[in-house]
Amino acid sequence: MPTLVLHCRDDGIVPFSEGRRMAAMIPNARFVPLEGRNHLILDHEPAWPRFLEEVGRFLREA
Repeated sequence: MPTLVLHCRDDGIVPFSEGRRMAAMIPNARFVPLEGRNHLILDHEPAWPRFLEEVGRFLREA
């Protein structure tokens, strides 16, 4: 099953290492680090364009 895991480096709720660990536990998952502090990415944050780009790519390839 195609899987995309996106995680902010400075997530204030879930450690970055947990995002990496989750992706590592799913065969062939793609992990994308994002710059930001929030757990939920908001449209005014620097990570937002990258988030949209990666989700769009994932949906086109899935």
